[in-house]
Amino acid sequence: MTKRGYTRETIRGAPSEWDVSRPLSSYLRLFGRLVSHPLQFFEVLPKLGDVRAPALFLAFSGLPAAVAWFFAGGIREAAAALLLPLPLSLALGALYHLGSIGGRFGYLMTWRTLAYPLGYLAVLSAVPGLRWVLGVLFGAGLIPAGLRIVQEVPLRRILYAALPTTAILLLAAARVLL
Repeated sequence: MTKRGYTRETIRGAPSEWDVSRPLSSYLRLFGRLVSHPLQFFEVLPKLGDVRAPALFLAFSGLPAAVAWFFAGGIREAAAALLLPLPLSLALGALYHLGSIGGRFGYLMTWRTLAYPLGYLAVLSAVPGLRWVLGVLFGAGLIPAGLRIVQEVPLRRILYAALPTTAILLLAAARVLL
């Protein structure tokens, strides 16, 4: 008899992805792996066209982000943290993909590479002061390094898209938050 719903085999492409059947422990495990070994995280990221795991991860990340932003900023910021990660990731994926065009994989792998760090950034950006440092580290450091590994393109080319994208996002965030 088969189980209904998502299981470890149906949602995960490899051991590095987020497991829907154990969301909290998987979330913490992925966070630890991304923080402690970020380059290794991207090396083992499955090169699949499956969007379920990263999309569900971003949706799940919206919950702790909404709680954190509720206490840091209020109900409007909490609603934005809950609803914006997935659409924002799709738009950012397009901008970052400009720097990785000609890479080994298409837009979907660029988006998958961006989705996991963005989910954690949504939560951690609720901490005043830390949000700016992490925004630069994630946008101009971690995500381009991940794209260099996953897409196998020169880092310099990815930075041409990553640096202006990060600057625009930080300026927009400063305008809204300050």
